[in-house]
Amino acid sequence: MSAPTDTAPENAEPAKTAPDNNLIAVLKRLPGRAKVLLLADGVNAFGIGMVMPFLLIYLSEVRHINIRVAAAALAVTAVASFASGLVWGSLLDRYRHRIVMPTVMVLAAIGSTLYAFADRPWTAIAVAALVGIAGGGIGPVVRTMFATVVPPKERTVFFGLQFGVFNAAVGLGVLLGGVLVNGTLERYQLLYVLNGVTFLFMAVVLLVAPTDAGKEEAAGEGDGEAGPKPSYRMVLRNPVVMLIFATMSLAAVFYYGLFESVLPGYLTINHAVSPRGVAGAFVVNVVVVVLAQFVVIPRLGQVRRTTWLTASGLLWGVSWILVLLAGRSSGTTALVLLFVSSVPFAAAEVMVTPVLAALLNDVVDDQVRGRANALFAFAITGGAIVGPAIAAALLPVGKGVPLVAGLAVGCLLILIPTAMLRRRLGSETDKPHEEQTAAAAEAAETEPVEPARTASA
Repeated sequence: MSAPTDTAPENAEPAKTAPDNNLIAVLKRLPGRAKVLLLADGVNAFGIGMVMPFLLIYLSEVRHINIRVAAAALAVTAVASFASGLVWGSLLDRYRHRIVMPTVMVLAAIGSTLYAFADRPWTAIAVAALVGIAGGGIGPVVRTMFATVVPPKERTVFFGLQFGVFNAAVGLGVLLGGVLVNGTLERYQLLYVLNGVTFLFMAVVLLVAPTDAGKEEAAGEGDGEAGPKPSYRMVLRNPVVMLIFATMSLAAVFYYGLFESVLPGYLTINHAVSPRGVAGAFVVNVVVVVLAQFVVIPRLGQVRRTTWLTASGLLWGVSWILVLLAGRSSGTTALVLLFVSSVPFAAAEVMVTPVLAALLNDVVDDQVRGRANALFAFAITGGAIVGPAIAAALLPVGKGVPLVAGLAVGCLLILIPTAMLRRRLGSETDKPHEEQTAAAAEAAETEPVEPARTASA
């Protein structure tokens, strides 16, 4: 009697399986232009990381500019970025990307390079304003840039990948910056010039990188067509977009804007953890953000987007409770609680921004894509401004205990717009596109099939 075989019937349809979403598989599926731009964005992030921790030290300790002026320079950059972002968004929709995007990067390159020669208070403030004006356009440019070259069905996974690459590159840049800096003027000047070079590299790539199916056409070319004129009002009329902005604003205030100010401030005024311990928590946070990509990215395409957002609000709430307990403890217990709190903080961070950025670019069209991404950056920057102000006002009250407890509760507010989004979004938008599975099956059908092997007796 012959042995049965495991050959499938000739007329059987191949099983439709979802495409693999591990990092290598995602990179292989990306269009060529997206890969080039992702590399350039990583190089640029590396440059940003090299100078990120050092501006206040450079201006006050090396240039001997009054520390209040140095702090004012940071504030000027934040305000200029906040104010200019909406202008850049409008320009992105009105003019060709190949004009607007490199312009933003060239201005950023000039600003960073000029910091190397800022030796007086007024020059420091002027350069800070220029850096802020350019910085207001970087977020909208990067998100619009990737949204135009990445297929919609890949956006959620890709924005997660880009978020991980950016954070890893920034972390490596910080490490190199710390190695290169030795307290001398020349070394600081080198860092700011190198950062400027990375912005110029990004500008060149934006000019010469190969186009992908003409997706970089300017929205302004269709101005003569019938229909409402593109405007910020058009963006804000969309209730889904408003809920996305509300979610991002809450995340920006209760986490992004307060993590770097409240966490160290609360723990140090309560003498719970030393500055070195706080620094260690930030290192844990960065490491987890990078490592979480390997866990979260493969699953971004398998779970509803609003589920990720709900989980992030809950995780941040748990993290702030752990921080609260760390501040009421001391020694090893406080340090362990702090390090453990850094894990859900980082895991939630990986979920929020990539998911919301992809969702936003799925629900807006090319006419207002630049404006929508500018408003998204506006929400993030607003949180970065409001957060420290809240920390300065409320940290002294009760040694920060009411503030941290309030943050734990405040993170739960994210669940409100998320629940409203879940009701408004169709399953095709909330959960990654089903076409992904069909496309993978179709691609499999076109590949040569190995002959089926017969099972041995």
